[in-house]
Amino acid sequence: MPKYKRSNRKQHNRKKTPTFLILAGIVLLLIAVFVLKSSSAPSTSIALLESKFDQALMDGKPTFVFLHSLDCIPCKEMMGTVAEVYPDFQESVVLIDVDVYDQRNKNILRREGIQSIPTLVFYDNQGIRQVVIGIMAPNLLRSTLQDLIGN
Repeated sequence: MPKYKRSNRKQHNRKKTPTFLILAGIVLLLIAVFVLKSSSAPSTSIALLESKFDQALMDGKPTFVFLHSLDCIPCKEMMGTVAEVYPDFQESVVLIDVDVYDQRNKNILRREGIQSIPTLVFYDNQGIRQVVIGIMAPNLLRSTLQDLIGN
């Protein structure tokens, strides 16, 4: 049986160190770009959404808060209804369109205390709140928005 000689010395591969450093640098660069990109414009738009919501309520404007996800089937159906009906009311009712799975919307979600989606919250010019959970037919959404503005 042949004997193998053991060596206490560690063998270093000089090619692995530069490759590892290059890969680590690329990974760090990608992480930095991702963090900078995700922390700039989207958070500003979320802050603007929350600010728009607060301003509408403070000004006593009729406000429609639509809380939904982008992938649930009832939400998609309601998104189509909102797209069909809301343009007729865009001059008189403020729309706050909230994706519930976007963690940046957590303040609005907490304020509204929703339990399921889609949830539609209507504020009249007195700040009186009305909540509808689920899908509304286009004619019902239209009449609710008309009642909201007092027509």
